[in-house]
Amino acid sequence: MRHLILMDTFKGSLASKEAAEAVAAGILQRDPSAIIDQSPVADGGEGTLTVYAAGGYEMRTEWTVDLAGRPCEVMYAQHGQEAVIEVAQICGLSMRHETDDPFLLHTKGVGHLVQTLRRKGMTKIRVALGGTGTTDGGLGFLHEMGCSLRDAEDRPIRFHTNPLVEAQRLTCIDASFSLEALVDVRSHYSGQDGPAYLFGPQKGLRRNEIEYLDQRLKEMETILKLENIQGAGAAGGLGGAIHAVGGTIVSGAQSILTYIGFEERLRKADYVWTGEGKVDHQSQLGKITGEIVRSAGVAQVPCLILAGIVEEKIPGALDCRSIHVNRPVTLDKEQTFARLKEQASIWLKELSREQG
Repeated sequence: MRHLILMDTFKGSLASKEAAEAVAAGILQRDPSAIIDQSPVADGGEGTLTVYAAGGYEMRTEWTVDLAGRPCEVMYAQHGQEAVIEVAQICGLSMRHETDDPFLLHTKGVGHLVQTLRRKGMTKIRVALGGTGTTDGGLGFLHEMGCSLRDAEDRPIRFHTNPLVEAQRLTCIDASFSLEALVDVRSHYSGQDGPAYLFGPQKGLRRNEIEYLDQRLKEMETILKLENIQGAGAAGGLGGAIHAVGGTIVSGAQSILTYIGFEERLRKADYVWTGEGKVDHQSQLGKITGEIVRSAGVAQVPCLILAGIVEEKIPGALDCRSIHVNRPVTLDKEQTFARLKEQASIWLKELSREQG
């Protein structure tokens, strides 16, 4: 039997590659003759650089500023004149210090890094959005890209507060290179499914701040002509900002699946294994796990999902199981690895019995 293993990260515990290795170990424990085909995967958030590095991109470092303007050194992936960056390394929620005010955080560091890579000769830059701690509509990014952001008195904004508050007039430029936003959500730039309401609470914003920022996002949405643009709300509105300078918003999951040659590998597989730390309704809305299940269903290849927590199963999968069933949930790496391996072995044993 040939098993295609494409596991997303178990956040706080195992990276994508480690999760796949655990599943492979469980399969081989039950069936030493099994053929294993595995790759790290991501959907435009954490782990995207690892996917491209596994495919031959070189990992490099560069300096920029984080979400509060502090200097920080970040990794990016490069192949020829193409580069991939993860915004979570620059303005990620994990970058926030305890003393930082969530309302004041910005995306200037993303624009700064993009401009640095342009000066290094990059002609195509993929920006993996996801896991950010910012809700500035991407205006910090636009400022660094050379767009004009001016206040009510027609002066350049000074970033004394959230740029969404300061900016009253905005003039964009078109990027003179290929710029791609890899997104894992389809949210709009404003509204109930926009970044303020949808992700503001987990970023530490208070209710009155969420309502105010959403109002400003709505006004900026009109100025930037982002009405009805899916994915514009990704990364606190950074997706929309990239679109506003002529970039394209693409599904991170689909882009990465294409990059790893998923369709061809799927045709050769007898089973597909996928999963992530938590499977819920969001998993079906552009996340890598949901996209793998959907494609496997079209190809009529049985798909098995192993997850840490299962809040809502994904239709079309053979089944979706928690590795922590009847046991306390843990983020311990060794225990998570062991439980993934154990559940994969148990499941393969059940499949073997069903096949006689």
